Amino acid sequence: MFPYMIDKENTGIYRLAFDYALKAFASKNPVEMARNSGSDFDSERSIISLQSLGQGIDVHFPDGHISFSDSTLSPVWYWRFIILHYLSRADNAPLFHRFISYRELESGETFYPAFLRESIKPLADLIIRETAERVKLACHKLGDCLDDRADVSAVFFLLPRFPVRVNIWSGDEEIEASANILFDLSANHYLHTEDIAAAGHIVSSFLIKQCELMAQANTGGICVQ
Repeated sequence: MFPYMIDKENTGIYRLAFDYALKAFASKNPVEMARNSGSDFDSERSIISLQSLGQGIDVHFPDGHISFSDSTLSPVWYWRFIILHYLSRADNAPLFHRFISYRELESGETFYPAFLRESIKPLADLIIRETAERVKLACHKLGDCLDDRADVSAVFFLLPRFPVRVNIWSGDEEIEASANILFDLSANHYLHTEDIAAAGHIVSSFLIKQCELMAQANTGGICVQ
């Protein structure tokens, strides 16, 4: 795990929403949640285990406490929030392996301007100040699967049945740098559209923070494993 992944802040004004997510999670059947979400349930420990961005995550049932596997540390609260919603909503729908834009999701047009500003545009800005090779290396740190659909093109499994595709184009003297974040056609079976915006933001912000972490390491500031 990396420093930016670890919880260092409380939920603040989102405390009530987080409490509601915990109650919804506790009301579900853990065996069904694990099956419907592509996770594993250990009945002896009462823990749902899953993989997220290359990290093992343990979710305790029914209290909803979330930690990194084999650790007492917890992911940042908004990551935990998305995990709880994912487990509660998952309905075992198969992946279509067809990626669509945020606008194509249920009511996606409504939230798209904010998603563009807060998650997509920062990735286009990232490729202006970072080389494509460094961004690709950062992608690897987050458990991606790279391909050649753009200057940087990667699929991240934020959750077992929730892949997120990031495409970034460097641009040139005539064309501005650009980016996009895409989701599997099945995405709304696993998260509400507002939560999907938050999911995309996690991938975008973590990728940017990983690049920053690697840049600091190159200047002798820290060591990145």
